[in-house]
Amino acid sequence: MTKIVVTGGSGMLGREVIRELLADGFEVLSVDRAAPRQEICASAIVDLTRAEEVAAAFGGAAGVIHLGAYQAPGIVSDPETFSNNVAASYNVLHAAAANGVRRVVLASSTAAFGFLYARKPFAPDYLPLDENHPCRPQDPYGLSKVVAEATADAFVRVHDLAVFSLRFPGVNFEPDFRGFAERFQDPGVKLGRFWSYIDSRDAAAACRLALEAPPHGHQALIVAAPTSTLAEPTDELLRRYFPGVKKARADLRGNWSGVDSSRAREILRFEAQHVWEKYLR
Repeated sequence: MTKIVVTGGSGMLGREVIRELLADGFEVLSVDRAAPRQEICASAIVDLTRAEEVAAAFGGAAGVIHLGAYQAPGIVSDPETFSNNVAASYNVLHAAAANGVRRVVLASSTAAFGFLYARKPFAPDYLPLDENHPCRPQDPYGLSKVVAEATADAFVRVHDLAVFSLRFPGVNFEPDFRGFAERFQDPGVKLGRFWSYIDSRDAAAACRLALEAPPHGHQALIVAAPTSTLAEPTDELLRRYFPGVKKARADLRGNWSGVDSSRAREILRFEAQHVWEKYLR
């Protein structure tokens, strides 16, 4: 692989991914509706909802990392969140197939399970969540991720294309994890995330690993830190906040994460390098 297109390259995670790829020797084209704050690679202004613009940007690309999307509900209206994210994902996959791109990495989300932004909160079948847990989103953002993954399934049935959908939880952009100390005070905040997170540097590394991994058709993979956002043992949190939910893995001890990245470790050889325990005392 030489040329890699990164959509949403002007965003915080986009910039981290671009730095990761450049350090590994890739040629990178950043595409975004917004101009980059700093020109660290070639860039183009592209509206991902316009198929012809996307197709023009993908010429000569060997791989695509698709990050361009509204990253939560409530930034814009619900219809705009859903329609933008779904159209962008479809256009990216369509342009990749039309241009002979062999590998696409989609930034999915653990919001696809439906808990994080649930309008009517409900309990998981078990914890930690893995890729076999049903997805039951109620919000436009989580639903857009489910539709994007289903779209990837459809494309790999027809085209010689390998796609990884990486389900990230909340992304940490503080290199020193300074804000994590505040979370220790209130473990009941954002329970639908189940105390999971990933550092932006590890998310970027996972995107690169997905470009390099053996093809698997389409795979949705949870990619997260192995430990929770809290120092408190997760077994105690489970008893306090989800007393009727079963623990799916008896081998987990301490502050285990509420989402399981075992499959990403197996397929991508992903290992989180940046966890809060290395930075905070």
